Amino acid sequence: MSSPVQQKILDALLMTLRPLARALLRSGIGYREFSDMAKVAFVNVAAEDYGLRGRATNTSRIAVITGITRKEVKKIKDLGPGVLAEEFVQESPASVVLQFWHSDPDYMDAAGNPRQLEFDQGEHSFVALVSKYAGDLPSGAMRTELKRVGAIEELEGKKLKALKRYYLPIGDSDRLIIGLQDILAAAADTLAFNCDSNLVAGVDTRFQAVSSVDGVRPEHLPDIRVHIRQQLHAAADNISDYLMNYENRDNSSEQKNTQVGIGLFYYELGTKNIPDRSK
Repeated sequence: MSSPVQQKILDALLMTLRPLARALLRSGIGYREFSDMAKVAFVNVAAEDYGLRGRATNTSRIAVITGITRKEVKKIKDLGPGVLAEEFVQESPASVVLQFWHSDPDYMDAAGNPRQLEFDQGEHSFVALVSKYAGDLPSGAMRTELKRVGAIEELEGKKLKALKRYYLPIGDSDRLIIGLQDILAAAADTLAFNCDSNLVAGVDTRFQAVSSVDGVRPEHLPDIRVHIRQQLHAAADNISDYLMNYENRDNSSEQKNTQVGIGLFYYELGTKNIPDRSK
């Protein structure tokens, strides 16, 4: 059972995860992949930060701290701290279905291309493909989703044709990658630093502030967006010019250089500009 403070933290975490989940789903990344990466992060941090008397944290203690099984902890530790997503993450069922439609000989033609499949007729139908590689997920729901993202098309006679090898929903994935690397990761690092009770005496917390106002009428939003964009562009250019005075690209010395920067972004909470993706 969570303490009142922990519950407030979890409530705040849910507020953060909801928009992140929305962005991830648009790029075809579901809970399974997210969960796997979360496990890697928890194991890595527990191993790095919770050793006793200068020794590395052992598998059993990491399991106790994180709640992840010893078997999973060992698997992640064996991969090392530089683990990448493709080395650990289980792909989404939709991705797996498309992958094996392009690689399983039972579902390929003589030229090595994915065959056109009957939905539920014959030994090697779409239903059989989904059952083989996606477990008990409904074949109808899989067909609907793959059609929605343009990965397959339904031909005359109800046959299904594979158009893509990868499951990638409609969305700007490059923008998501940049946002995760350059915005969320940096903001989370600052948050973790500022919340560390072991801050060395005399070391200031990193700047972290929000300026907001409630109750803005919708008709005023376009003007606000334009003005804020102009102001933030000017502030970003000004700070970039200042930081350039300290840039050091000489990596020949043993002293490790530090990346320094700021993050500026405009937000609206409560505004629903999200397209209907349920159809």
